[in-house]
Amino acid sequence: MTPLLTAAECRVLVRTSMSDDDLDAVIARIERLITKRIGAPQNDENSVTITETVEGEGEHIFVKTRFSEIVSITEDGASVDADDYRAWGDSGMVERLPEGYQWDDVCVVTYKPVDQRDERKEATINLVRLYLERTAMVSENVAGEYSFDAPDWDKAIKRELKNLCFTGG
Repeated sequence: MTPLLTAAECRVLVRTSMSDDDLDAVIARIERLITKRIGAPQNDENSVTITETVEGEGEHIFVKTRFSEIVSITEDGASVDADDYRAWGDSGMVERLPEGYQWDDVCVVTYKPVDQRDERKEATINLVRLYLERTAMVSENVAGEYSFDAPDWDKAIKRELKNLCFTGG
């Protein structure tokens, strides 16, 4: 996968003494984490699709991120006609039609994600900052003159990823 963010682009906003190779490795690890969470980023040809298995939740099913188009939906292995659902791409939600019908337990949704490459770059930069600031130290107090309390790193990472997705962030 071609990286969305280069070390040179990152250095414009993040100050670090890391070599380009080391910074590229950190960026690659973060981009893999994002892709694992919400799928591959869209490309210029708009040809990327994501297939996600979700549980039916009454009249609605939710995918992890915003989408521009539903390619297909299967419900317990059977194809669902496009007239039998309404897609709300900005919220990642698909509503079962006609009104009152409910989704079966297992739905497989294939969709085209919206192009979030700029948002992914921003999230990657923020996560690089977190990675560089991260310390094993939880807190430190020196003679009552200096005090340091580290943030909850995992919570900060999850919060940043949550900005890119709707569920499981």
